Amino acid sequence: MKGIILDLDGTVYLGGHEIPGAGDFVRACHQRDIPCLFVTNRSNRTPAVVAAQLQGYGIECTAEDIWTSSQATAHYLEKGSAYTIGEPALGEALLAEGFTITDESPDYVIVGFDRSFTYAKLKLACNLIHKGARFIATNPDHGLPLHDRVAPGTGALVAAVATGSKTEPLFIGKPERRIMDMGAERMGLDPADILAVGDNLTTDIIAGQAAGMPTALILTGYSKRADLETAPVQPDYVVETYTELRDIVGV
Repeated sequence: MKGIILDLDGTVYLGGHEIPGAGDFVRACHQRDIPCLFVTNRSNRTPAVVAAQLQGYGIECTAEDIWTSSQATAHYLEKGSAYTIGEPALGEALLAEGFTITDESPDYVIVGFDRSFTYAKLKLACNLIHKGARFIATNPDHGLPLHDRVAPGTGALVAAVATGSKTEPLFIGKPERRIMDMGAERMGLDPADILAVGDNLTTDIIAGQAAGMPTALILTGYSKRADLETAPVQPDYVVETYTELRDIVGV
């Protein structure tokens, strides 16, 4: 492998704790000049904030090593104006790419994770879509894994807007390949030379395979070994730990 794409939640960390061996794996890759890009469906944190969390675990990275669904959305869309349901990181990513944020006849309605979601936001988004704004979603994740429960994710908000507007969105994040294609472009590598590593068969593995990458399911988060029996696609590798992953990568 010439490069590694790593998911974050459930793959590199779970809750507020590093998955054992994640930092050592990244350091070993760097020692072999194998770059690692952290690709996440989460849209509500900036690359700098994510990088600071990883650095707190001793994981070597900078903001340039983070690729979020907010960044991918802003990079993928033709520049214009947008009304957003989301937290500040989504707006910051759009502004950085030259978008205008407005609720007056925007080109797009973009929905990301928003812990301040209200009926008023839902109503406005639906009305703007009815008036011609294109409906975009950063990702379809139904829930966010916490220590002992799951919190509603972006997909729950997207479903409300889709129902209210009778319109289906264009998704940018996993399991769509768009975010992975952009990740490969960002790394400057052929997708076939990038190992996509994640804990979720229905997002990380599907997206990696769709983008033409070999994939590795690591059983540290969402998906369990038993899920392989009914999975829509099969990963190239299945590992329990980062020690096993290091054997596969050769680091």
